[in-house]
Amino acid sequence: MINYDDCLRLIENHLDLDNHEYQSHDNQIEIYSLNNNIIIINIHNNELIITCDRGQYKFLEIGEIFFKKLDTLLANF
Repeated sequence: MINYDDCLRLIENHLDLDNHEYQSHDNQIEIYSLNNNIIIINIHNNELIITCDRGQYKFLEIGEIFFKKLDTLLANF
């Protein structure tokens, strides 16, 4: 089972390391780019869901695979 607060804190810390602009509220993080694109990370029904203009990606846990996908999306953001 996913602990929402722990997951959000881990994701926020990861984003802070690379100085990404984001806003966090409820069980959602919105990451903004300079060209007005957005990546949304939701925690819903014990899934981490990344939604962006390239599609939607679902994960059952926060870990290496989640962060690799997030970093890939942020590199092309």
